[in-house]
Amino acid sequence: MHRPSSTLQQPQSPSGVEVPLMAALSKEAVRRQVLAFLDEEPEDGDNLMDFGLSSIDAMQLIAAWKEVGFDVSFVELARRPTIDGMWELLRARASAGPKRLTNGS
Repeated sequence: MHRPSSTLQQPQSPSGVEVPLMAALSKEAVRRQVLAFLDEEPEDGDNLMDFGLSSIDAMQLIAAWKEVGFDVSFVELARRPTIDGMWELLRARASAGPKRLTNGS
């Protein structure tokens, strides 16, 4: 099973400068982050634990999102173990503050 070697990294511009994830966070970006931990590609409504997402993987996702301003807990994520659920949770957090999201799917 593929596992990222370290925590999730923010995208970089062509000059190598880190680009804040907040500037381009979309459902597709969340999907790509999640898929980095899985061998198979689930549908957006599938329970990711059934596809092999572990609690350690979830904590790495949470840590990456916290680095860019989303205060998400493990319990909140565990209650929404789907790409759709995670996206809705992040959108709810973004609406509470000055975050920029796109509607890309």
